[in-house]
Amino acid sequence: MVARYVTEILSPAILVSVLLILQPLLTPGVTWPQALVAFIFVTGLPFVVLLWMKHRGKVTDHHVSIRQQRAPVMIMAGISLAIGAALLFALHAPVRLFSEVGAIFLGLIACLLANLVWKLSVHSAVATYVALVLLTPVVHVGAALALMLAATVGWSRIALKDHTPAQVLAGQFVGCAVYAVSLFLP
Repeated sequence: MVARYVTEILSPAILVSVLLILQPLLTPGVTWPQALVAFIFVTGLPFVVLLWMKHRGKVTDHHVSIRQQRAPVMIMAGISLAIGAALLFALHAPVRLFSEVGAIFLGLIACLLANLVWKLSVHSAVATYVALVLLTPVVHVGAALALMLAATVGWSRIALKDHTPAQVLAGQFVGCAVYAVSLFLP
């Protein structure tokens, strides 16, 4: 029961949405309208389309548990993200917001490629990345808190038998790798 709540509350769509909505507080120069555009096109619209796909029977559930169903969902999310990036360009969004959206796109591509051949835990990848972005710069023990959050999400995915420990660790590795790359973005 606790694992189900963790999986739902700390799902990729919620974590990335929180990260994007908080951008005006985290990144100098980002406006609330820019953050709203990023949220709508990076997570909002893709999640609405995912729910529509679930309703139409194109995917089995909103976590897209069947690996073979993930590619079309991730491609659709990538297209929406690209449209959002174009709108952010038109809104003269700061480079740092583009870097954040770009890092999210990089994570999406990494998860897409991995899921073409193996079922990597996207929950773990996103939880690790978002936790590192939000918690590492905030407090001295931020990295430890970030890893605890990522471990909690990983535990929930294993407890629900949605992923193996190897799939969770691979997701955490992708989240860490995307975070490391994001440190070099402007």
